[in-house]
Amino acid sequence: MKNMNELRKLQDMKAPEELKQRTLAAAREARRAQQESAPQHRTPAPRRRFGMAKRILAAACAFGVIVGGTAVWRAQGTGQSAGEAVAEAVAHSFGIVAYAADTGETMQPKDSRVVFDMAGGGADSPTKGFFSGCLFKVTGDNIETVSASIDKGGLYRTERLDITEADVDAIMYGTFAPVADADDIMVTADPDKTKWWVDASYRVENGFVEPYDPNTSYGFWGEPQPVDMEQEEDAPDAWHARIDEFDGATLTVTVTFTDGTTDTQTLTLHTGKLGVVYTDDTSGPQLTGEVLTDEQAAEQGYVYGVYAEIEE
Repeated sequence: MKNMNELRKLQDMKAPEELKQRTLAAAREARRAQQESAPQHRTPAPRRRFGMAKRILAAACAFGVIVGGTAVWRAQGTGQSAGEAVAEAVAHSFGIVAYAADTGETMQPKDSRVVFDMAGGGADSPTKGFFSGCLFKVTGDNIETVSASIDKGGLYRTERLDITEADVDAIMYGTFAPVADADDIMVTADPDKTKWWVDASYRVENGFVEPYDPNTSYGFWGEPQPVDMEQEEDAPDAWHARIDEFDGATLTVTVTFTDGTTDTQTLTLHTGKLGVVYTDDTSGPQLTGEVLTDEQAAEQGYVYGVYAEIEE
């Protein structure tokens, strides 16, 4: 009975309904195949059957919206088992996670939604353009190259380098060779100033293709806007207006695996009030992954930022 309850909990995990149904079908086929191959004089142990179903479900649900559920149907008539099809789909799938530059932490998608953290960065230059600070990383195994494009604004790449305190002045004067050609630079230290690092950002071609690096993050970029010194503009409102430039944009990310196969994800960007919590007096607001209504935002903390819905 305990195993049955665990299986029901797995069936209730947050994942697209179509993916859950396809994955459950794969689990049922795997159980059926195991039963047929077992010796006829005894019944396969329930723990082993449900354990197999649990592993298949957990593997698919762990990838959430990023696993191609169509693999089960493609396997029909090919002689490939559903379990093998799911395993192959997992091996040829990738993820998109939000990345927080200030903490170095990532946030997984929830219910097909990626909420981007911008607490650790963001800059608006009249010559270099708007670096939103809304960053994402690509995750997965056996990825050879990554490509991305967006139909509103552009993209930039951010690379993190460990530095010493002695390097800070050189960075500020533009004489630190490793980041001398960066379009935007952010220097950070830990609270005790025992560790220093620099995040260097570079504009990339829309639709770029480059070797995959799991440590590289990407962000949303806006065209430079001239500064009108005679126009008084509220700073938060001006920042919100720049963020809103990405509302409705379509982001397309494609990876090529080492065996030559490819996979693509499409995301639609939106802007809004994102729920946050404050865990202590020293760290800034931490995103909860929620998008708030105006009524909810009036009752709790929020930041105005970008989130994306992943197309299924």
